[in-house]
Amino acid sequence: MACAEIHRDDFLQALIARDSARARRAVDAAVAGGVAIPDIYVDVLQPALYEVGHRWALGDLNVAHEHYATVIAQSVLDVLSAQRELPPKDGRLAIVTGTPQEEHSLGARMVADFLECDGWEAILLGAGPPVRDIVELVDQERPDVVALSSATAGVLHGVLELIEALAELAPRPLIVAGGQLWTAQTSAAPLELGADMVVRDARELVGCLRERVPPLA
Repeated sequence: MACAEIHRDDFLQALIARDSARARRAVDAAVAGGVAIPDIYVDVLQPALYEVGHRWALGDLNVAHEHYATVIAQSVLDVLSAQRELPPKDGRLAIVTGTPQEEHSLGARMVADFLECDGWEAILLGAGPPVRDIVELVDQERPDVVALSSATAGVLHGVLELIEALAELAPRPLIVAGGQLWTAQTSAAPLELGADMVVRDARELVGCLRERVPPLA
């Protein structure tokens, strides 16, 4: 973890300085230093982006700065994703999406990548579509799991509406909530709304789902 923290801090400072070459070098150094790609996702990229979002909320960074950081992180994810060794699909299906009106899509992308590395077929929707459209797709595809990513408090109404609608489907998918919005203080809320799990670490999610939804193949 200490090694990952060094690379995380370097990546964060590069984002703040708007130095894309330095940001990519920080990630390259993490790979060369033996940090596993899943750990780079969770211990380097994710906390750095959370900090950028926090500084934006405080007014220390503006929207343009945040968008820049997102674009650089997306480009890094594209490179790391291409280096993954994917196992054969094992019969499990997940739909991964931002909740309605959620404009941040990287969290959902990371979750989908983790699931694919564990044998899942993942349908990734990215930023949050309307409730009706998500529910219609879930009803058509009949996934085992619907993983919902929420980063900002402004999407709470859509989270409530979507979880309630998903919980009424038959068959009912396992509903997982995740994202920066859910902290130690707020993570009980999705469970009260009807979600089955609240998970902030994609590594933990993969393990939990192996117990709840065992591979079919």
